[in-house]
Amino acid sequence: MRLLHLNQISLTLPGRTLLEPLTWSVFHHQRFGLIGPNGAGKTTLLKIINEMVEPSSGRVERARDLTIGYLPQEGIQHSGKTLFEEAWCGLPDLPSLERELAALRERVSHGADDPECLERLGVVQHRWEDLEGYRAEAKVAEVLAGLGFKETDRERGVEEFSGGWQMRIALAKLLLQDPDLLLLDEPTNHLDLPALLWLEEFLRRSSAALILVSHDRRFLDRLADGIVEIERGRLTIYTGNYSSYETTKAQRVEQQEAEAERLREEKKRIEAFVERFRYKASKASQVQSRVKTLERMRDVETATATRRVRFRFPPAPPGGKWALELKHLGHAYGTVKVLHELVVLIARGEKTALVGVNGAGKSTLCRIIAGIEKPTAGECKLGHHVNVGYFAQEADFHLSPDHTLLEEMEAMSRGATQQELRGLLGAFLFSGDDVQKKVSVLSGGEKARLALARMLLYPANLLILDEPTNHLDMLSQDVLLDALNAYDGTLIVASHDRHFLDRLVNRVLEVDGGQLRDFPGNLSEYMERKGLIGEPFRQRDETSGLAATMRSPEGRIERKELKRLEAEVRNRHSEQIRIARHELEGIQKLIERQEARKLEIEPLLAEEALYRDPESCRSLLSEYDRIRGELPRLMDKWEQLALRVAKMEKHKDDELQALRGSNV
Repeated sequence: MRLLHLNQISLTLPGRTLLEPLTWSVFHHQRFGLIGPNGAGKTTLLKIINEMVEPSSGRVERARDLTIGYLPQEGIQHSGKTLFEEAWCGLPDLPSLERELAALRERVSHGADDPECLERLGVVQHRWEDLEGYRAEAKVAEVLAGLGFKETDRERGVEEFSGGWQMRIALAKLLLQDPDLLLLDEPTNHLDLPALLWLEEFLRRSSAALILVSHDRRFLDRLADGIVEIERGRLTIYTGNYSSYETTKAQRVEQQEAEAERLREEKKRIEAFVERFRYKASKASQVQSRVKTLERMRDVETATATRRVRFRFPPAPPGGKWALELKHLGHAYGTVKVLHELVVLIARGEKTALVGVNGAGKSTLCRIIAGIEKPTAGECKLGHHVNVGYFAQEADFHLSPDHTLLEEMEAMSRGATQQELRGLLGAFLFSGDDVQKKVSVLSGGEKARLALARMLLYPANLLILDEPTNHLDMLSQDVLLDALNAYDGTLIVASHDRHFLDRLVNRVLEVDGGQLRDFPGNLSEYMERKGLIGEPFRQRDETSGLAATMRSPEGRIERKELKRLEAEVRNRHSEQIRIARHELEGIQKLIERQEARKLEIEPLLAEEALYRDPESCRSLLSEYDRIRGELPRLMDKWEQLALRVAKMEKHKDDELQALRGSNV
């Protein structure tokens, strides 16, 4: 079923054409990644589809009763409700149905014998059942938890949440709305890694069609079955995910370049013939023929014409063996402890990732290392002759909004000429009159590029980058990645971009509960050890102290002793697991009894005769409401207990695996 058809859509802005006439159809279940350089028109196209921008020509054809859910990049603010109430509003029809059901039941419970009231109650009850109203609370709780909200957040006013969390609230409402077509504009910018992975899996299970703007390659690879590229106003559709697109695009560029080279050679040959025989009468007709051929020949436009940022960080000034040491570092805002007793040593030249949920303290730690904030406990000690370069998550953190781009660079430079500064800005796609723009009018991506350009004016041997890829398109990300890999200094980068980190870092520091956990290797190895991808990583070094004392001289535990230690681990866990499983089975039986009774009641609620007997009707509705209220709570309790049992089992298995692994 076709949901959407763009028929020769175009958009002309003052001085330029943003979108040339394009045609595109989206069918049920299709999932597209919408890509292109910053400013290519991706967001504008989403707004055209969502009827927020009128195209200059063409028309948007939508299926009848099509529901569209749109998440913009930024700018959403909620107020007036608790978090749970706001998310609940995302459920289609249910909030209004709940209110009507409550009013109708109130009337019936007070003895109203109005036949129309009873009939309407039956109709609304059926609609509520069709929408699985009995699962609504559990669905809202599941989506909020998946996007990183704590259970204690549910009764907080939505005004209390910061901008990034406001976007998560909007995303939660969209997912609960379950529209036919989802339009998501950079949804991962405000998500940490756990929430990103949850959203990825949720969208994979969803039946909604999807148009997704993202600069996250892994996200596109996992979700998209087609890639739509906007480049120089034109739209090109590729089948397959992002990796498939890259392969196909590279082949297409190669073919275009080969064809362009062939045409150039052909032109040279024809021009040489014309020049040689221009004044020879016997060749006049042949010369004229070739001149017309030249006029008809057009240059082949190749994708290599796309401009790319090209830069290298200045060589890192010499420094000591150690770049950074945290000694029992802690930080608090008033009574709220953010970081506690951090101890870490980072060597010169290491490239380290900082990961953790939003709010864990990554940005705070970056600011402390950069000297922007002072720790409230312990010490942050930079190494010998260490100079710090800092890129803030908000790209305009160090930028002066009243400056022009050129003035901003001059304020940071140490004797560089205007020509040199213009050249550097040109490398970051700011050329001509662009350098006279005010910083205040720049987009998020432009501010990020300007902030990176400023960093090149100050040679540093320790770079701290807080979410550097959020506002960069993929080409710019690639060049930044190349520059950072070539950089010979020390790097600390806070990011949730899996592709970026995997190709850059050799160490991961996880900020969790105010503490730091150290994982050697890249991000994929960290995720494997955390059980987020692949098989659980075998932690060969994490054996119990008792086991470590019972090794043979070669480091192995004797077979008999190993069996005894395994039995000890099983015994230690088995009683707790048995008690938890017994409780789980009890809740399961209670749920089954309640659901069975609910299934008995539902057909009775559909019988017209029931509503002619107000007393029976009130009694049955009262019982039904009680069961309906209890079931979600019982199911939540069952899920939490089942998760606890699974964790207990995993803990036991991990201990056993560690014992065996350490004996290899």
